[in-house]
Amino acid sequence: MESNQTRLKDITAVVNHKGGVAKTSTVMSLAGGLLRVNRNLRVLMIDMDDSGNLSMLCGWDAGSGNGRPTIYDALRKDWKRGIPVYKSDQGLYFTPASKELTAVKTDLHDQDIPKAVLFDRLGLPVVDYTGEGLTNIVDSFDYILIDCPPSLDDTTSNAIVVASRVLIPVQLDSLSYKGLSSILPQQSELDTKLRKRLMGIDYQPQDIRIVPVMVEGKTTRVEQLYTEELMEKYGTFLSDVRIHRGIKMKEGQGIFRDIFHYAPYSRVAIDYEQLIKELYD
Repeated sequence: MESNQTRLKDITAVVNHKGGVAKTSTVMSLAGGLLRVNRNLRVLMIDMDDSGNLSMLCGWDAGSGNGRPTIYDALRKDWKRGIPVYKSDQGLYFTPASKELTAVKTDLHDQDIPKAVLFDRLGLPVVDYTGEGLTNIVDSFDYILIDCPPSLDDTTSNAIVVASRVLIPVQLDSLSYKGLSSILPQQSELDTKLRKRLMGIDYQPQDIRIVPVMVEGKTTRVEQLYTEELMEKYGTFLSDVRIHRGIKMKEGQGIFRDIFHYAPYSRVAIDYEQLIKELYD
């Protein structure tokens, strides 16, 4: 397999096997925030979650896709091209998901390295649906963000293998905290074994960031306790940024806008702005 995609500036996989922890909101906010920093950037979002929420926020209508390919098609055994790329009216590039992703496991396991199929596809010329003459991933995009499903299946593994960074949003509660004990070992094994072997001399260890999300405006005792536990056990990976709850996020998503297009001066937008500075400066 080719490793030309390893020359990318940044690939971030947003991972948590617990649903409802703002993975999609985080991907959309980081992409919109990067574009706000520099309108000339090309940011690609890949939706690997069969719910398709990120795709919907980009304006993708799964019911009237007119047979256009999605990430599901790109991961299939009989697909010999790169990933399909579309563009939203906000200027963000995206590869949509589809509900068929729930059945992609068989196709993945029929291929040479089931957990590295996306790695292979990112090395091939993209299938350009933007009309901009996009060629390959390396030359076409500055950043890639991957929205993963709420599971640690092979789809998520494929995203982790291509990532230079694994970002784990967590709520400050017991379920999110316990989930880290399964996410981090899987990430470590994929990074130090499969990813290192695939990338060869281009290999660099992944950047791991744990980011507390949906934090209350006034820190509660429970949040304080879990913050202390996170710091004690995972302090090396814990972000300095806290993403607060905010109605503006839901309002923006209701009209298919990321937080920076809808309410750039809201508290949650300022939080994501700080996270962007931490991750990408």
